[in-house]
Amino acid sequence: MVSRNTRDVLLLLGPCLIYLFAFSVFPLLYSLRLSFTDLGIAKDSGHWVGFDNYVAVFNDPFFWNAARTTAVMVGSAVVLQVVLGVGLALFFNQRLRGSWLVRGALILPMLLTPIVVGVMWRAMLNPDWGIVNWAIGRLGLPPINWLGSTDWAIRTLVIADTWQWTPFVFLVVYARLQALPEHVFEAVQVDGAGRWATFRYITLPLLAPAIAFAAIFRAIDAFRSFDLVYGLTYGGPARTTTTLSFLTYQTGFDFQQYGYSAAIAYVMVVVLIVLSTVTLRFVRLRGQEGA
Repeated sequence: MVSRNTRDVLLLLGPCLIYLFAFSVFPLLYSLRLSFTDLGIAKDSGHWVGFDNYVAVFNDPFFWNAARTTAVMVGSAVVLQVVLGVGLALFFNQRLRGSWLVRGALILPMLLTPIVVGVMWRAMLNPDWGIVNWAIGRLGLPPINWLGSTDWAIRTLVIADTWQWTPFVFLVVYARLQALPEHVFEAVQVDGAGRWATFRYITLPLLAPAIAFAAIFRAIDAFRSFDLVYGLTYGGPARTTTTLSFLTYQTGFDFQQYGYSAAIAYVMVVVLIVLSTVTLRFVRLRGQEGA
């Protein structure tokens, strides 16, 4: 006979467990099975093919091109966002008059969805009537083909991502700055340490956990970024901005190779799990060494 406590637990947790299984576990298991089939638009498809899709993924030049683009985008965007975010946090920590107003305005890009950011930047960077090229022209500089040039398209993607997510790094680091113990800095001032020495040996080590958290979070988010690419460049020109997430979408929904698309998605999941585990392990070891 089921006790009352067990009944209450099932009653409270049951809906959550059903939701978790229906919208998280089942799609993962279904797509995993899909990755071992040749399911596509053809009628005679959906047969079990073992690891053929995974072998095809690692022999696909488009996959390696997308992997390279993803690595460039994640590396460039995260480095820029961390540098700018930390710089802004240190600047606003000076408690300047009226800085609360600017701080509020800084986080506005985070309130927009990435696809809206992509469409907005595409309009501003339009080569014929975009406001950015108009402003560049007022300065006497030649217009830039932001989205149509193979050299500039990936840079534009990094700029848009940095514009939207630098405020996240700023918020995390700024919150940590507010919580740093004042007596440590007072003791350092008594010892006669300069500003650079204080920053290098006191502030930066104390901020390191917050910076590492923000960088890892942003790297994971940038790695799976899809909607910004969809709204801004649609993977072009000449696939120069096709990231792994966009390649997965394109293979599955444009070319309707569902089994192959699921295999790419699972390669992404494995890469993300490995990189996240290694990075978190490294950060924890560094933290233990510094303690």
